[in-house]
Amino acid sequence: MKQIYAIILILLTLGLNLNAIEENNIKSVMSKKVDNILQIMQQKGVSKSTTAKQVFLLLDSVFDYKTMAKISLGKQWKRINKKEKEKFTKAFEKKLKYSYMDKLELYTDEKVLIKKLIKSKKNRIQLYSDLLGKTQKFEIIYKFHRNKKNDWLIYDIKIIGVSIIQTYRKEFSSYLQNHSIDSLINSL
Repeated sequence: MKQIYAIILILLTLGLNLNAIEENNIKSVMSKKVDNILQIMQQKGVSKSTTAKQVFLLLDSVFDYKTMAKISLGKQWKRINKKEKEKFTKAFEKKLKYSYMDKLELYTDEKVLIKKLIKSKKNRIQLYSDLLGKTQKFEIIYKFHRNKKNDWLIYDIKIIGVSIIQTYRKEFSSYLQNHSIDSLINSL
């Protein structure tokens, strides 16, 4: 199970900036990006931090961290001010990156097969793929939304039916019942 989390976090690091993908290129771009990440992960004798930097540098264009942060906070997002939103978004992104770096050593030569795109709404697309291990196969669904610039960015990933962002949303909601937003930001 730890290997699955490592792959989840590897896949979460497909991007850091908002340079996005055009709709008709999603499948091919993501296929190339995943292949490149897996090649980086297979390098021998490279430190975790160097590997992470290579992945972050290579694939920093497909995630919408602000939207991910917003969804993960749910109703609390509307209750916090602009500065708190900025601080939370940065802390949330940092948490995802550190989690990835901690799990790098769990990668053991798995493959990812990009399968199909399904446009569920005018501004929503899901990219279906499979994580292929030596003996098991796990479905991964990248959830894209169209931003105001008409580009497509990932706002969530579902692994084996579990949404990464909804998992954080439940965790954060529970935490915020007894703590402040500043405490949550500091805990990230």
